[in-house]
Amino acid sequence: MTVELAPLAPEEAIAYFTRRGLKLEASFDWRDMWQDCHATAFTVAKSTGFDILGDVRDACSDVLAKGRTFRDFAQELTPRLAAKGWWGRKTMVDPLTGEERTVQLGSARRLRTIYDVNLRTAQAAGAWEQIQRVKEARPWLRYVAIDDSRTRQQHRSWHNTVLRADDPWWRTHYPPNGWKCRCTVQQLSGSDLAEFGLAPSTAPVIEMRPWINKRTGQTVFVPDGIDPGFGYNVGIAGMRQNAARVAMEKLIGLPPGVGATAMTELGFALPQAEKELEAWIESIATKVNAGDFRPTGTRRVVGAFSDRVLAFLGARGIEPASGAITVSDNDIIHALRSAKVAPLPASVWQRLPSLLAAPEAIYWDKQDPGLVYVLDEKEGRGKIIVLVDYTTKVDRKMVRTNVVRTGRKIDNFEEFDNPGRYSRIW
Repeated sequence: MTVELAPLAPEEAIAYFTRRGLKLEASFDWRDMWQDCHATAFTVAKSTGFDILGDVRDACSDVLAKGRTFRDFAQELTPRLAAKGWWGRKTMVDPLTGEERTVQLGSARRLRTIYDVNLRTAQAAGAWEQIQRVKEARPWLRYVAIDDSRTRQQHRSWHNTVLRADDPWWRTHYPPNGWKCRCTVQQLSGSDLAEFGLAPSTAPVIEMRPWINKRTGQTVFVPDGIDPGFGYNVGIAGMRQNAARVAMEKLIGLPPGVGATAMTELGFALPQAEKELEAWIESIATKVNAGDFRPTGTRRVVGAFSDRVLAFLGARGIEPASGAITVSDNDIIHALRSAKVAPLPASVWQRLPSLLAAPEAIYWDKQDPGLVYVLDEKEGRGKIIVLVDYTTKVDRKMVRTNVVRTGRKIDNFEEFDNPGRYSRIW
């Protein structure tokens, strides 16, 4: 019998990469996005106005899924980027300073950096998920550095450092730890340590050095031996983002009253949930800007009804199947391409979880039955319409949920001074 072995795609690495949305307002410099912001959004510096983010991310995803080489990556991507004008040196305006600068756009060297950084971080994030699944049986991690002339001296000094997977040292020193860093970790059991002649280490002292971000003027402290922007654990950042989204999505299946209580306990998750939502909306906005208005049917949970809203609805004989509030990519597409007067900016849609959790007021619209959440934001006051107990599809199943249908800016509360149409809930 002939046994054929085929390589398996790195599912966790692919999932991590897929969760990252496109950063619509692409950075001008790598220092414009700091550390774990890269875990939630994919960007390429100096790509604003060239519509190339989707091309680059798709090429990186293809490399991960199919195990393609840098040569494949560059051969396929170079003509596409050149055709869109993102190649060679060009004059651009730095949005931070307003100054014109001659900058390097696409080049073989830049493609190599994009390929290297994205693949290594995705693989590291995927490996961290695997580490967490089996750390009860294999609780130790060994730092592995490549011993050659290209390896940084401090990275070489960390070689064979053996610490538990939950040791705080890995929060800052889990590789990659710099540009072109080739370090990895090896997960081991107690018997592995004995077999390989290894022993648990004392965690190295973490010495910090000040580093001035010349783009922002901000001084931050980074660990010695680690390049600025790499002093974080990409696996923890990726899992934190995913955990927040999973926690929010569980609101759909909870009874409304339980969902209301759970939402108050999810305050810690709102910043991460909004990072994920921001990346998702920017991915949609990228499509809209490219003239692609086709929805995929994806939907995100952005909040839950409060006890006060549930009491109001119950007094009127309305008992929603779920207390979760959701929004679909179709609704976001409609909002972003809308020609209506006073549309809400994308930044408001990206902060829906915290805004719906603490609105300025809530009304019930008797004429067009639905909830009206009034939001007071720095961009101005606005309203969001939420339809109650709406039947829609989530993950290929028909469910009853509460959906954000539309929204717009408003100047004041005068339109709600109509008791024949509106009832004030809060």
